[in-house]
Amino acid sequence: MSSIQLNVPLEAQEKANCCWHTSAYMIWLYWQRNGKGAGPMNTVASKYELADTTGLYPTEFITLGEKVGLYKLPIKDQHSESDLFKYLRDGGPVWCAGYWFGVGHIIVLTGVGRGKVCFNDPDQGVKKEGSVKWFNEKLASQLSGCLMVKDPGRY
Repeated sequence: MSSIQLNVPLEAQEKANCCWHTSAYMIWLYWQRNGKGAGPMNTVASKYELADTTGLYPTEFITLGEKVGLYKLPIKDQHSESDLFKYLRDGGPVWCAGYWFGVGHIIVLTGVGRGKVCFNDPDQGVKKEGSVKWFNEKLASQLSGCLMVKDPGRY
Protein backbone atom coordinates (compact mmCIF):
# COMPACT_ATOMS: atom_id res chain seq x y z
CA MET A 1 0.00 0.00 0.00
CA SER A 2 1.25 3.48 -0.86
CA SER A 3 1.72 6.17 1.73
CA ILE A 4 1.68 9.95 1.54
CA GLN A 5 2.56 12.75 3.97
CA LEU A 6 1.87 16.39 3.11
CA ASN A 7 3.75 19.24 4.77
CA VAL A 8 0.78 21.26 6.03
CA PRO A 9 1.47 24.31 8.21
CA LEU A 10 0.38 23.79 11.80
CA GLU A 11 -1.86 26.40 13.45
CA ALA A 12 -3.62 26.55 16.82
CA GLN A 13 -7.18 27.80 17.01
CA GLU A 14 -7.51 31.18 18.72
CA LYS A 15 -11.08 30.62 19.91
CA ALA A 16 -12.76 27.60 21.47
CA ASN A 17 -15.33 27.02 18.71
CA CYS A 18 -13.24 27.90 15.67
CA CYS A 19 -11.56 24.59 14.78
CA TRP A 20 -13.43 24.73 11.44
CA HIS A 21 -11.82 28.06 10.53
CA THR A 22 -8.33 27.16 11.72
CA SER A 23 -8.47 23.88 9.79
CA ALA A 24 -9.57 25.70 6.62
CA TYR A 25 -6.78 28.21 7.25
CA MET A 26 -4.15 25.44 7.45
CA ILE A 27 -5.36 24.17 4.07
CA TRP A 28 -5.27 27.71 2.66
CA LEU A 29 -1.68 28.14 3.92
CA TYR A 30 -0.69 24.81 2.36
CA TRP A 31 -1.94 25.97 -1.03
CA GLN A 32 -0.26 29.38 -0.63
CA ARG A 33 3.04 27.50 -0.37
CA ASN A 34 2.16 25.46 -3.44
CA GLY A 35 1.52 28.36 -5.82
CA LYS A 36 -2.27 28.55 -5.81
CA GLY A 37 -2.58 32.30 -5.08
CA ALA A 38 -4.61 34.32 -2.59
CA GLY A 39 -7.78 33.06 -0.93
CA PRO A 40 -11.05 34.24 0.57
CA MET A 41 -10.25 33.55 4.21
CA ASN A 42 -11.78 36.83 5.41
CA THR A 43 -15.24 36.15 3.96
CA VAL A 44 -16.62 34.63 7.16
CA ALA A 45 -15.33 37.14 9.70
CA SER A 46 -18.74 37.83 11.27
CA LYS A 47 -19.47 34.12 11.81
CA TYR A 48 -15.94 33.61 13.15
CA GLU A 49 -16.54 36.28 15.81
CA LEU A 50 -19.95 34.83 16.71
CA ALA A 51 -18.69 31.24 16.96
CA ASP A 52 -16.66 31.92 20.08
CA THR A 53 -19.69 33.06 22.05
CA THR A 54 -22.51 30.86 20.76
CA GLY A 55 -20.89 27.87 19.10
CA LEU A 56 -21.95 26.42 15.76
CA TYR A 57 -23.95 23.44 14.55
CA PRO A 58 -21.99 20.78 12.61
CA THR A 59 -23.84 21.64 9.40
CA GLU A 60 -22.70 25.26 9.80
CA PHE A 61 -19.07 24.09 9.87
CA ILE A 62 -19.61 22.54 6.45
CA THR A 63 -21.39 25.58 5.00
CA LEU A 64 -18.61 27.83 6.24
CA GLY A 65 -15.96 25.45 4.87
CA GLU A 66 -17.58 25.78 1.44
CA LYS A 67 -17.61 29.57 1.75
CA VAL A 68 -13.85 29.62 2.24
CA GLY A 69 -13.15 27.51 -0.85
CA LEU A 70 -13.62 23.84 0.11
CA TYR A 71 -15.80 21.24 -1.60
CA LYS A 72 -17.35 18.02 -0.37
CA LEU A 73 -15.84 14.60 -1.02
CA PRO A 74 -18.13 11.58 -1.51
CA ILE A 75 -20.04 10.45 1.55
CA LYS A 76 -19.23 6.85 2.57
CA ASP A 77 -19.60 4.76 5.70
CA GLN A 78 -15.97 3.63 5.52
CA HIS A 79 -12.99 5.25 3.79
CA SER A 80 -10.21 2.80 2.99
CA GLU A 81 -6.55 3.65 3.29
CA SER A 82 -6.54 3.72 -0.52
CA ASP A 83 -9.45 6.22 -0.55
CA LEU A 84 -7.65 8.50 1.89
CA PHE A 85 -4.43 8.25 -0.13
CA LYS A 86 -6.29 9.32 -3.30
CA TYR A 87 -8.00 12.24 -1.55
CA LEU A 88 -4.62 13.52 -0.33
CA ARG A 89 -2.81 12.89 -3.61
CA ASP A 90 -5.49 14.43 -5.80
CA GLY A 91 -6.93 17.15 -3.56
CA GLY A 92 -4.30 18.00 -0.97
CA PRO A 93 -4.98 18.21 2.77
CA VAL A 94 -8.45 17.06 3.83
CA TRP A 95 -10.76 19.03 6.18
CA CYS A 96 -12.41 16.38 8.39
CA ALA A 97 -15.48 16.76 10.62
CA GLY A 98 -15.92 14.20 13.34
CA TYR A 99 -16.10 13.37 17.02
CA TRP A 100 -12.36 12.78 17.29
CA PHE A 101 -11.99 13.25 21.02
CA GLY A 102 -15.59 12.97 22.21
CA VAL A 103 -16.97 16.25 20.88
CA GLY A 104 -17.63 17.66 17.42
CA HIS A 105 -14.30 18.87 16.05
CA ILE A 106 -12.52 19.55 12.76
CA ILE A 107 -9.02 18.26 11.99
CA VAL A 108 -6.83 18.32 8.87
CA LEU A 109 -5.80 14.96 7.41
CA THR A 110 -2.19 15.31 6.23
CA GLY A 111 -1.04 11.75 5.63
CA VAL A 112 -1.90 8.07 5.47
CA GLY A 113 0.03 4.80 5.28
CA ARG A 114 0.65 1.50 7.08
CA GLY A 115 -2.82 1.54 8.61
CA LYS A 116 -2.33 4.97 10.20
CA VAL A 117 -3.57 8.50 9.53
CA CYS A 118 -1.61 11.65 10.33
CA PHE A 119 -3.40 14.89 11.03
CA ASN A 120 -3.06 18.43 12.31
CA ASP A 121 -5.28 19.14 15.31
CA PRO A 122 -6.09 22.85 15.67
CA ASP A 123 -6.78 22.32 19.38
CA GLN A 124 -3.42 23.53 20.72
CA GLY A 125 -1.98 23.21 17.19
CA VAL A 126 -0.39 19.75 17.36
CA LYS A 127 0.37 16.91 14.96
CA LYS A 128 -1.26 13.59 15.86
CA GLU A 129 -1.74 10.05 14.55
CA GLY A 130 -4.48 7.46 14.72
CA SER A 131 -5.42 4.23 12.99
CA VAL A 132 -7.54 4.20 9.83
CA LYS A 133 -10.07 2.20 11.88
CA TRP A 134 -10.18 4.97 14.53
CA PHE A 135 -10.57 7.59 11.76
CA ASN A 136 -13.62 5.81 10.34
CA GLU A 137 -15.16 5.28 13.78
CA LYS A 138 -14.82 8.96 14.73
CA LEU A 139 -15.62 10.59 11.35
CA ALA A 140 -19.10 12.17 11.18
CA SER A 141 -19.80 10.05 8.10
CA GLN A 142 -23.55 10.68 8.26
CA LEU A 143 -22.92 14.34 7.32
CA SER A 144 -22.53 15.29 3.67
CA GLY A 145 -19.35 17.35 3.71
CA CYS A 146 -17.64 15.59 6.60
CA LEU A 147 -14.60 15.41 4.30
CA MET A 148 -13.67 18.41 2.14
CA VAL A 149 -10.70 19.55 0.08
CA LYS A 150 -9.76 22.74 -1.73
CA ASP A 151 -12.03 23.54 -4.63
CA PRO A 152 -9.69 23.66 -7.67
CA GLY A 153 -11.56 26.72 -8.96
CA ARG A 154 -11.02 28.77 -5.80
CA TYR A 155 -7.91 30.52 -4.49
